[in-house]
Amino acid sequence: MSIRLRLTLYWTAVLTALIVVAGVAVFILFERQQWGQLDSALMEEADTAADAIQRNGLSDAEEVAHHLSEERDLGPSRRVLIFNAERVFADAGDVSADMPSTANVGHTAMIVDGQHGRFRFAIVPATVADRQIFLADGVDTTPIRLSIDRLRRNLLWLLPLIWIIASSGGYWLAGRALVPISALMTALAEIAPRELSRRLPMGRTEDEIARLTRAINGLLERVEAAANTQLRFATDAAHELRTPLTVLRTGLEVTLSRERPVAEYTEALAHALTETVALCRMADALLALARLDHETKIEREPIDLRALTHEVIEAVEPLIQAKHLELRSSLEGAVMVSGNRDHLRRVIVNLLDNALKFTPEHGWIAIGLSPQDGRAHMLVADSGPSIPEEDLPRIFDRFFRGKAHGQAGSGLGLSLCREIVWLHGGEIAAANLPSGGTEFVVSLPLA
Repeated sequence: MSIRLRLTLYWTAVLTALIVVAGVAVFILFERQQWGQLDSALMEEADTAADAIQRNGLSDAEEVAHHLSEERDLGPSRRVLIFNAERVFADAGDVSADMPSTANVGHTAMIVDGQHGRFRFAIVPATVADRQIFLADGVDTTPIRLSIDRLRRNLLWLLPLIWIIASSGGYWLAGRALVPISALMTALAEIAPRELSRRLPMGRTEDEIARLTRAINGLLERVEAAANTQLRFATDAAHELRTPLTVLRTGLEVTLSRERPVAEYTEALAHALTETVALCRMADALLALARLDHETKIEREPIDLRALTHEVIEAVEPLIQAKHLELRSSLEGAVMVSGNRDHLRRVIVNLLDNALKFTPEHGWIAIGLSPQDGRAHMLVADSGPSIPEEDLPRIFDRFFRGKAHGQAGSGLGLSLCREIVWLHGGEIAAANLPSGGTEFVVSLPLA
């Protein structure tokens, strides 16, 4: 169901309720007004006549009844009756009037309808010579009933007509209101995949459509940035893979260009194996980054970060001893976080591997872990050379390798660390130590 049709249905439902309530209210108010005016005037005249009889006695009953029956201010004809339980003292006026039932006549004045609903009577009690009598003053209410019926008929055809006109107008207005959205859809459909730099035109008024347009333009900016990032990633990956593949191919072609001794073949195969291992590592890192890019949530489990760090330290300890490095560890009690064990292990391994790579022999590596303010803080520092200040903002970029130290690598390790930490809702930062060396700090939410 289209938005236009839904809006029309909502408007029609509200309009129907309003029309029904308004029609019923108008009819009831008109009916009460008509009967109220008549009843008030009829009761006033009957009460006046009853007072006159009560003062002058029944001798004037015929005259009062006759005089009252000739009044035409309340209706086209009247019928006046003066009576009690035993007899009728006076009867004047329209003999065709339908008389009311007198069975329920009491000691108070009352308004009653005739038995057929044509006449309406005001019955007022009076006391004459210690006898209670009643004066019934009736008037033909045909004009009022016709007026009420005429209003009812007019409402029955006028209100549906208003409903039809208003519903049609609502459908037209809904269409007019949705014109900017249709124009927005048309403009959005014209943006081709290669034209992500295009933006939707902003309207002149600051309304909901303008806010929607701004939100879509913001989305297009993010999509464009993501597409550019993916393109740059693919380009950088191709460039990074091309160099080792070229070196590997050239080495194999040179080796196979002529007969060589077994030692040269062995050396060439060893070199090819080294390049292949580096390519495999780069491919693994690229695959991990690609998976992280499409991973919006991870399967979490409680992880003791202290135990996991000990596990990684034990794994890299032979490498630390081989370079004669001093390991300074400061791991407090159990620090529980919620996350993916393999991902967090890769972060610790990459940071320690980075420290091992840049720390010269007989230096030191420090690793610390502590809970602070609801977060787990991990510190990995080394005594290697500092990172150039101009390189610090870029060290987490993919394929970025500072050239200051001439170290080999894919430039993906720190990028993987940042993506994993972000995926876990944490932060990672790097800084140079005043005494030389580099410090990496990882902050993760505690479980």
